[in-house]
Amino acid sequence: MQRLFILLGLTLLVFNIQTAHGQVGEERAYFEEMLNGERDAAQQIINYRTNELTDDYDVKYHRFNWEIDPDTAFISGSVMTAFEVIAPDFQYLHFDLSENMIVDFVDYHGVHLPVTHLGNDVIAIELPAVLPIGTLDTIVVSYHGNPEGNGFGSFAKGEHEGYAHIWTLSEPYGAKTWWPCKQDLNDKIDSIDIFVTVPEVNRVASNGLLVEERSLPEAKKLYHWRHRYPIPAYLIAISVTKYDVFTHTLHDDAGDIDIVNYIYPEEYQWAYDHTLVAVPVMELYNELFIRYPFADEKYGHARFGWGGGMEHTTMTFLGGWSHLLVAHEMAHQWFGDMVTCGSWQDIWLNEGFATYLEGLNYQYEVGPGTFYNWKKPKVENITSQPDGSVFVYDTTSVGQIFDGRLTYQKGAMVLHMLRQVVGDDNFFAALRNYLTDPELAYGYAHTPDLIRHMEEQSGMDLQDFFNDWIYGEGHPIYEVLWSSTDETNTIRIQLNQTTSHESVEFFELPVPVRLIGANGEETDVVLQNDHSGQVFYVQSDFEVVDVVFNPEYDIVGVAEVVVATDDVFLSGREVSVFPNPTSGKLHVRLSDNLMVQSYALYDISGKQVQRGEEESIPDFTLDLSSLAAGFYSLVLETDKGILVKKVVKE
Repeated sequence: MQRLFILLGLTLLVFNIQTAHGQVGEERAYFEEMLNGERDAAQQIINYRTNELTDDYDVKYHRFNWEIDPDTAFISGSVMTAFEVIAPDFQYLHFDLSENMIVDFVDYHGVHLPVTHLGNDVIAIELPAVLPIGTLDTIVVSYHGNPEGNGFGSFAKGEHEGYAHIWTLSEPYGAKTWWPCKQDLNDKIDSIDIFVTVPEVNRVASNGLLVEERSLPEAKKLYHWRHRYPIPAYLIAISVTKYDVFTHTLHDDAGDIDIVNYIYPEEYQWAYDHTLVAVPVMELYNELFIRYPFADEKYGHARFGWGGGMEHTTMTFLGGWSHLLVAHEMAHQWFGDMVTCGSWQDIWLNEGFATYLEGLNYQYEVGPGTFYNWKKPKVENITSQPDGSVFVYDTTSVGQIFDGRLTYQKGAMVLHMLRQVVGDDNFFAALRNYLTDPELAYGYAHTPDLIRHMEEQSGMDLQDFFNDWIYGEGHPIYEVLWSSTDETNTIRIQLNQTTSHESVEFFELPVPVRLIGANGEETDVVLQNDHSGQVFYVQSDFEVVDVVFNPEYDIVGVAEVVVATDDVFLSGREVSVFPNPTSGKLHVRLSDNLMVQSYALYDISGKQVQRGEEESIPDFTLDLSSLAAGFYSLVLETDKGILVKKVVKE
């Protein structure tokens, strides 16, 4: 599958927030350890330059045959590659392979071909003749060696309870350290078969479906895994050790989905209890988005020796069993593995989504935490600094690519705010369209692809929203001014906004506020704020004594001041409106000593639905026939103060 140059969806960096008895325990040290590890590993990524020598062919298929003994950091075997020629003058086939790996021979249709190490971890194989564009062909490279560590330890050795353990984690340029590959990430491999021979005490966890487990002579076993979906080189993985295996099964109308867990025997009960949550997590994602995109194979977890997690397609490797870790990594199967971000600049399409899906677990009551306690520390952390964009402009900066505050947390909260702007139905429908778009499904996406689907589904122009929240920097700072009026249980709210960074002049957002009554009553109102200084008149069923900004932390922003204003409100006896209720015309008449200068009509949420300027007149008529039935507030600005009257439209 040849595509434009891309980079990738990345592994989990979880800011794990656990809720217990109303208290939020934030595992900050854990998050920082994960983040630092990602940054350190990524330094090699930043210094890596793509291999233009591999741009002239498209990988269609790999067949891996390996022999591994976890007692020794060593691999031997062969890789068969099926490829299609996509450029002229094709006579040299190039693979990425670390220089310390030894090529035993190259088999091309029964003939051994010469191979040359070119340096910079590249080998060249000279073919007998030039292959024309469109040619489909195969070649087999047999090799062995002791792979060097790269990234997180692309071929790593460890142990548990006296058992040796070999695992791989190639994100994103480590595959070449342990097998001859094309790892430029400019196309996905259409399908793979993995055959691994190991000492019989061990099991092998890998991608796809386990189709064979067979005993061999000399106390060995062969494992055959088959994966039939497009996959980049960095997501191909194996883990070999003494494992126990158990399966949780999700049952739905379309059939069963197995969640297979490869766990250390000494952790059996702990792992069993904590992986049970994977079933309701997957049920939630299936319901909100699309059915698990690799359902005809399996989903799985394999315990490995690193402290975080890695979203290898269909087989996540985990260093622990926390709920948010399981939820985040599984989310990547949709956002990261099925549809992969198309560049470092768009990394939020992987990590922002996976982080937001953590929160959706809590919103839909899957797991021990609450959505409020998940959102609150993220908003506080995002707004703790005045700048920074979700979009990564400087891809030479590891710190910007792997910025926990921006890529992960702000990316997640931008999705939450986008959901409020377009509405739940449009939000989730657009994401389903995004995932199933033939140009994106099992391929790569960029931010404009998401914008397109959100706009097509909602019918809204969302460019300003994305310009502000993805490409722009900072957040809004509000001054909330409110006061009671002389009309019973109607208050005036004015929203003044400045921004924390000059790149954005104004953040247009639905602003949530909570009205508090003298006897503990509460009601929530969303104010559609499209300019600074905007005034809203809001009705409630009780006397309001306080106003709380962003009570559930649904938007990214801070309120600098919340105070009562000093507007002069006149008695409602100074004006009469009739008929009230009305089905159409509404007549407005003021007492002889007052003159109307302007008027505005607000619905029950505080949204302005009509406005007019008058030249100091004592009475006039409004046409309300086009308005929906309900309660409205008519606000009259006069030469001596403000008048507010409640109006009922039938």
